[in-house]
Amino acid sequence: MTSTGPDTSAFRIPMPLPSRLVARGLLGFLHFAGRLVCRVPIRRRGFDSAARLPQSIMVANHHSLIDTPCLFMSVARGRRNRTATVGGLDYFAARPEQPWHERLFRRGVIWFIRSSMNVMLIDRVGGEYSELDRIDEMIAQGWSLVIFPEATRSRDGRIGRFRHGAAELARRNDLPVIPVRIDGTERILPPGVSWPQSAPLRMVAGEPLRAEPDETAAAFTKRLIIAIEALAEDPSRCPEADSIGAAPGSDGSLVTERVG
Repeated sequence: MTSTGPDTSAFRIPMPLPSRLVARGLLGFLHFAGRLVCRVPIRRRGFDSAARLPQSIMVANHHSLIDTPCLFMSVARGRRNRTATVGGLDYFAARPEQPWHERLFRRGVIWFIRSSMNVMLIDRVGGEYSELDRIDEMIAQGWSLVIFPEATRSRDGRIGRFRHGAAELARRNDLPVIPVRIDGTERILPPGVSWPQSAPLRMVAGEPLRAEPDETAAAFTKRLIIAIEALAEDPSRCPEADSIGAAPGSDGSLVTERVG
């Protein structure tokens, strides 16, 4: 399907190696410094199992701007160079009516996210499926994907409507989808807040799912939502059981990290 929105051909990935090295170093520093200054304990579960898949699509709920770096940093280090995060160009692109310093800042942000997290900027104006062919090309080259199907940040902490693009990509390319639930970023840096706050961060990757042979993208999307909702933390579980510094288990047990 041909897009009628902005031209995204100039935003291909990967970026040149020197650019990626600089941006990845900056991302690692910001990730560490943010956890240190804000004293954010991070708990992850299930990502070791995800790392064993040769190629996949990771889908997650979306609360905050920091969801993307937190999830990308959860991808196995050896897989990051071939993992692309899908983002909307309309959100990041500079607009002519903006002041020059804001346009310059946005250009810097685009360089950083493309170089550090392989953010693939797509046209969302042309429709939900307008750039699937372009993403198919990336998948054919062996890339894995990180997608936030809500395509916007939740304002109330609840999972919103999922677009069907991720499910359609998985269906037509026969790729496993890893459902991921993110909790805590809605308190650390919610929409409208410019400085992060201290709060626990929890990210859980579920079992990979595949579309059934005759399953529609809409039906598969519903299954993905159910899977992510099922990853919510059990309120009856004793939090002390997730001890700090616990070693990762082969069964995907919860790993807790704390800085500060």
